[in-house]
Amino acid sequence: MTLRDSTSMIALIFHTFCLGVDFFHCMKCNCCLGMKLTEHKCREKGLETNCPICCDFLFTSSAAVRALPCGHFMHSACFQAYTCSHYTCPICCKSLGDMAVYFGMLDALLAAEELPEEYRDRCQDILCNDCERKGRSQFHWLYHKCGSCGSYNTRVIKTDTADCSTPN
Repeated sequence: MTLRDSTSMIALIFHTFCLGVDFFHCMKCNCCLGMKLTEHKCREKGLETNCPICCDFLFTSSAAVRALPCGHFMHSACFQAYTCSHYTCPICCKSLGDMAVYFGMLDALLAAEELPEEYRDRCQDILCNDCERKGRSQFHWLYHKCGSCGSYNTRVIKTDTADCSTPN
């Protein structure tokens, strides 16, 4: 009996006794998920990949796995360690949670900051990692707010040299 066969046998026994009580099987993701995840973002065979942090194969891993809001997966322990210093998915760069408080703090910080005269009317074209829309933001060295969703989880795709009197 191979590791894959024994893992399948364990999964079958687990399905027989626990499915429908605490867990359900998502046919598209091809995995068992907790009942609180009945409305999740499906990714076909989403667990049949490596953890983006430790690179262990998730499907056969005995460690607890966490579904991220974007639909990707990683080990729960890896998530705990990773989120001590990061707030975005390591695969797609979407925010891992509600960032409203943090983004509000950035709004206050930028409102109190005064840019040098030569940069005040400049804008930059940005791509928002959260809503996936392109937009325009007032020039800054670090922070660029998305005009569509209010997120600062953005990246600069072009720095305009032309003046921009109204930020988007």
